[in-house]
Amino acid sequence: MIAIGSTPLFTMIIADRLDDVGNGEVIAVKLDGTVLSVQPDGTIETRPAGAKGPYERATVIGNMVVYRPLNVGYGFPLALKVRA
Repeated sequence: MIAIGSTPLFTMIIADRLDDVGNGEVIAVKLDGTVLSVQPDGTIETRPAGAKGPYERATVIGNMVVYRPLNVGYGFPLALKVRA
């Protein structure tokens, strides 16, 4: 599941998995296969399974996932769901 926990000062991305799409980039994927998409204005949305466009691609830097749609950077703390 991708959950977006948000307060006025804090948004965290929680993903079921990160899929490597090459070139040092990943996509955050929900259990149902839909993927996280960050728009140029910073709006967070989901896209259908298999979407790998520029708004879905991110770079992981430490515990942050950084999206750069149209070269505007948006960084979010990242937590991967752990299953027992």
